[in-house]
Amino acid sequence: MQNRILQIIKGKEAKKILTTLFLRILGVLSLFGFTLFLTNNYSAAIIGEYELVRVFLLIIGSITVVGTEQSILYFVGRLTAYNHLENGIGKIYFNIVKIIFCSSIVLIFFFLFIPKKMILDFYNQDYTMYSYIRKSVFFCFFYSLTIFNTEMLRALNYINLSELFRNFFKYSIVILGSLILLYLGNPLWIIDCYIYGFILLSITTTLLIVIDIKRRNLIITKKENSIEEEFTIRSILRKSYPMATSGLCFFIMLSVDVFLLKRYFGSEAVAYYSIAVKLLTILSMVIVAININVAPKISEFYHSSDMLKLKELLRRSRKIICIMNIPIGFFLIVFGKKVLLIFGQNYIEAYYPMVILVIGQMIASLFGSTAIILNMIGEQNKFQFIILSATLVNICSNIVLIPKYGMIGGAMSFTISLLFWNIVSFYFSLKQINKI
Repeated sequence: MQNRILQIIKGKEAKKILTTLFLRILGVLSLFGFTLFLTNNYSAAIIGEYELVRVFLLIIGSITVVGTEQSILYFVGRLTAYNHLENGIGKIYFNIVKIIFCSSIVLIFFFLFIPKKMILDFYNQDYTMYSYIRKSVFFCFFYSLTIFNTEMLRALNYINLSELFRNFFKYSIVILGSLILLYLGNPLWIIDCYIYGFILLSITTTLLIVIDIKRRNLIITKKENSIEEEFTIRSILRKSYPMATSGLCFFIMLSVDVFLLKRYFGSEAVAYYSIAVKLLTILSMVIVAININVAPKISEFYHSSDMLKLKELLRRSRKIICIMNIPIGFFLIVFGKKVLLIFGQNYIEAYYPMVILVIGQMIASLFGSTAIILNMIGEQNKFQFIILSATLVNICSNIVLIPKYGMIGGAMSFTISLLFWNIVSFYFSLKQINKI
């Protein structure tokens, strides 16, 4: 194991990997620093509305981007493998931009079709919240384009620049705006800064990508039937749409509780609960880091029918996740109140919801990398069915528990759905692996 680690460290890709990891950790720390600044300088009501808009954009953005932020990596990898990158990437990029634009227009028409009274009734006649939702829908194209462009930069091998846009530049305008609005203007404008900031971000990233495509002459200059047929809008959608399902379901599970908390308990409850969720991301970040490293090997060992190595890999990944997550979880449980006090006196109300979320994530850690095993062994449809079922469980439990128990009900609902999809995915992945 020690020799293997040394080989990895000395590898030619080590510098890129370490730099990317450093930028990601730094981005998480910056986000927590920004959250700390907000909670100590802005009211919980404003922070709650900001979090609600942020989550709402996550959902509608994941719908309008239609999984293309994931599929672009697949297309670039395929083109590179067959030495067709110069003949295809430009066509793919502009076709995907058309897809995002059209889906954003459809979203606007769908929103206009919904009676205004229905939204106002849901939010207890909160016209300010309706205004933010309306702005989010009308400017969703710029948000979705920014998200896609961030992954496009990664596909073009600008990995560090992609990480900077994902973790720093994405929040740079709202951070600058929050500093200015602390002394000048209406504090509620911080939400407008976040929404309108994506106009500048989308234009900037688009210019960077188009200039690079032109420079590298990656736009098709002659008609090649195979390329024309494979990368039409229809073929791109056929590959991208399934990839959007699991991401959209996960965002829904992270947002239903927020919307219901706003309806029944107000923006302050959303602000307190969002801090508990952010602390949970420390544990989930560990799982994501492990998944990035083991995913290719899971696929390799499974498709080569090397079950001994595959089972050993899964056992070791579960062990590493537990070793890293369980101590962090116990720390948050024991010292959680002191951690929450850093964000403000009232944020201690999120302690018990946080404990429930952390315990759920600690138990989920025992099952290892369940979120990727089924995808890596060719059982994507089965995983999509599982995650859709978990989303339904989450929605139903939130509707029942949040009106009665508030933030604790939301935490219980997320934990129930989290354990559901981990246990079911673990069962089916073992069943499939043991067939070989």
